[in-house]
Amino acid sequence: MDEKSNTFGLGDNKAGGKMLDRGLFLALQGLPAVGRNEVLTLLAGPERGSRVLLSDGKILWQHGTGDFFQQVNDSAAVFVDPVPANKELVICGAGHVALAVITLARMVDFHITVIEDRPDYAEKACAAGADKVIVEDFGKALARIPGGANYYFVVLTREHQYDEICLRTILQKDFAYAGVMGSRRRTELLRQSLIAAGVPAAAAAQLHAPIGLDIGAETETEIGVAIVAELIKNGKAGNFPAKLVTAALQASEPFVLATIIRRSGSAPRNVGTKMLIFADHIVATIGGGILETRIISRGRQMLMEKDTHDVWEQVDMRGDDARGGHMVCGGIVDVLLEYVNPAKNR
Repeated sequence: MDEKSNTFGLGDNKAGGKMLDRGLFLALQGLPAVGRNEVLTLLAGPERGSRVLLSDGKILWQHGTGDFFQQVNDSAAVFVDPVPANKELVICGAGHVALAVITLARMVDFHITVIEDRPDYAEKACAAGADKVIVEDFGKALARIPGGANYYFVVLTREHQYDEICLRTILQKDFAYAGVMGSRRRTELLRQSLIAAGVPAAAAAQLHAPIGLDIGAETETEIGVAIVAELIKNGKAGNFPAKLVTAALQASEPFVLATIIRRSGSAPRNVGTKMLIFADHIVATIGGGILETRIISRGRQMLMEKDTHDVWEQVDMRGDDARGGHMVCGGIVDVLLEYVNPAKNR
């Protein structure tokens, strides 16, 4: 396996492969909320471009013909693209800080559920952009939320007693993150109270309290920034963000899917990072600068020429570009560009 990629046995970069369609994005939209999900793409051989979407090893969708895993054995060149489940953010409370968290968390692709027992505050959470608002007692509502490795819990209620009610339930679940707002003294007392009430010490130790990164935040918006930054720090970014999948499904004209498949040196984004290239706009980013400029140009050339073969494009951000004063990182990045016809589904 390449040291800085998910690519096994990466082959040459000659154009070829099977044209992609929106079937992949339809399958991604219907992924199970739990389990290990990943997309495998064949990068060499006569069946180059074949793909499977797996969930816990079971094939949910396949692009191409024949036995995919036999093809992998024959070519030993496959790109493994983990697909984390959607990031589920559950916010307890809908005060001023919670509204700031809702606004900011939407920008980084969280699916947001707010629990609030006051109808007028719940309406504000809905207006701020929460995907779901539950107007109910905190404990009862949380009891119905399953939790899991993709769940983030943020407790921002109006009183200490409600914080404790929430955390007694939350800390019994699996989660990627759980945090509560308050001073160090208050949150330490809360932690001790939870342990005394029967919450395992190991679970209480996972609680982020006080919540948020220490950036000297004072205003509601600044505190919201600190909280969302900590959510990002404790989470895993997906290579197929919701906005990218949605844009692909809503597209009426062909576009190009660009994926970083290998990198070395000081490259701006990780392997697996994706971008959609349309004739007049892009969705998401693979790092900006000279890398993105060249890839967008190549992608639009494919669209103009209706070139349905996939293309590997290598961008070397060293040497002449660096000496010419361009803002480059100094690494080498290989990008796979694939023409997508949204008029077809497989």
